[in-house]
Amino acid sequence: MALSDRIGQSPITCEPRDTDRYGRMVAVYRKASEDLNAWMLSQGHAIAYQWYSTDYVAAEATAKATKRGIWAGAFTTPSD
Repeated sequence: MALSDRIGQSPITCEPRDTDRYGRMVAVYRKASEDLNAWMLSQGHAIAYQWYSTDYVAAEATAKATKRGIWAGAFTTPSD
C-alpha cells in the first residue's frame, strides 16, 4: 500500500542489475529520479539484500535507528 501510494499514477522505470539464483531480475526502480528501492528501505518497508549490492545498507540503518516500518518492533530478517 505504501509503495502504490508513493507511485500514484506516475510512470516507473526499471534498471536491471542482475538475476538471482531463481531467475528473478534484481533491479533499481525509479519514479522520475527518485530511487524507489532506497525509499522503501528508508521507510522500513524492506531490507537490504547485500548479496547483490550494499547500496542500501545506510537507508536500512536509518530505518532501524528511527524504528520505522518493520523496525518499529521485534523483527528477525528472513535469512536469520
